[in-house]
Amino acid sequence: MFTHRQDLQFTTVPEHPDAMYARRLEDVLGGQYNEIGVAMHYMFQPWDMHVPGKYRDLVFALGSEQVANIEMLATMIAQLLEHAPPSVLDTAVRLDPTVAAVIAGTDLEQAIASGAGPQAADNPWKVASSNVSRNLAADFQTNATAELDRRMQFSRLYRLTDDAGIRYLLSCLLARAAANQRLCRSVSAELNEGAPPQATES
Repeated sequence: MFTHRQDLQFTTVPEHPDAMYARRLEDVLGGQYNEIGVAMHYMFQPWDMHVPGKYRDLVFALGSEQVANIEMLATMIAQLLEHAPPSVLDTAVRLDPTVAAVIAGTDLEQAIASGAGPQAADNPWKVASSNVSRNLAADFQTNATAELDRRMQFSRLYRLTDDAGIRYLLSCLLARAAANQRLCRSVSAELNEGAPPQATES
């Protein structure tokens, strides 16, 4: 299913190193509603479908796209960390109240994943490997919700930077998430409106 080429599918370069913003991007790479977790969800979903066809192919395609998103984010994080001066932390704390709160003990996930809302203290930051119900209509609706969560996080991160290179990356990810959300909603509606029975029995 996968092939690898040395050249990147997507390239953009930040205007300057920024270790604190790299930390923010790490949340969407592996935090609560993270790219790695969504990719794993998309991978396990078709592996559990035993009837081949367009729905299985579609979810495999979405999963492959998510792997590309992971590479894009990981590459940007590496670029932001490269040559970042140690003094960046003191400057960030002084200039950004959010960073100061995080350093003081506030969980960054609360700002990015839940919009500064309350969360259970034992909410684990881990990769979710699968959330498959074996009901395609329900699974595609879950996919649409996951894409909405991704859009929410990318929008918040977009507003937290003026760096043109980072904003270019986030705008591409936002566009992908919006397209995927519309697609998954459409497929869920199609299945609910009378797709062949075998499509939902897999």
